Amino acid sequence: MTQTENQAGLSFTNFKLKIVELTNSESGFTVENVDEAYFGEPLDFAKDKETKIFSVMQNAYNELIIKKPKNFSSVSIALPFELFQIMHIPYDNSLLHQDLIEEFRWEFSVVYPFIDTKDLVIQYFEIEKNSFYDYNTAITLGAPRRFLRFVYGFCEKNDLTLKFVDNSHFASERALSLNNPLMLKGLTLSVYISGKYLSLLYMFRGKPIHCKFVNIADASQIAPAIRDEINVHGFLKGNKEILDGAFITGDDISDSMVRSLNELTEIDFVKFNPFESLSFNPELSKNRNFSDNSNSFSSAAGIAYRLA
Repeated sequence: MTQTENQAGLSFTNFKLKIVELTNSESGFTVENVDEAYFGEPLDFAKDKETKIFSVMQNAYNELIIKKPKNFSSVSIALPFELFQIMHIPYDNSLLHQDLIEEFRWEFSVVYPFIDTKDLVIQYFEIEKNSFYDYNTAITLGAPRRFLRFVYGFCEKNDLTLKFVDNSHFASERALSLNNPLMLKGLTLSVYISGKYLSLLYMFRGKPIHCKFVNIADASQIAPAIRDEINVHGFLKGNKEILDGAFITGDDISDSMVRSLNELTEIDFVKFNPFESLSFNPELSKNRNFSDNSNSFSSAAGIAYRLA
């Protein structure tokens, strides 16, 4: 990387595209642009043809770079987590990487028999046995290969070099880790909400240790679903005292929602700012996305921060 280079992070849902543009220099990151564009019509990733998805996203991207001309050549993209299948399973740590991939592919075929697992691109996080698990486990995610081809094609069309692709919640976690040293010490929980999906991710000493996706019908189910995962079904089994911190991010996270969640779960969730510890272009002080709505840009920010 050159001494000073602009790079961008993009994240998208079924109804909008977000961008965070950074200058990366020896002194660190500087935030240059934070913006979003709504799609002309909502997307259905399961049913819509790639040509439609491409057209809708391209129009939104064009809107963004008309407002602020592109000053970056590389981009990383956070994919919405509804595109992913997820498992948390034991694994044999003596297996080589490719053997593990094939083992996980077989496990996906058992858990999700309606999916063509040969078409999945698989990412996994190894978790060695610890004070929470007395055996080796892995958080394993699979995304359809066609969406990887899609983002490569999108970048090629727009003369961009694609650096990284990741799940939106895991990308968001990078922004949280960069801005909050607590993430590298104890056990933390982050909740990511987008549309009809929410994700709970536990981190222990800066590494993922447990993840859960939950489908929700509407916003009224968010707080009860989180409460039930924490108190009954989930990783903590009601033992909230072992948490060192809890954070929430995603789309349309209001202060009243956070207050209701805190009252229902008796946990102090923090709506975090992914730009809190970074310098920024003074012009952004007039940008409401940056000043008032920063929390919803955690995925675009986190994937933009990624260097390796």
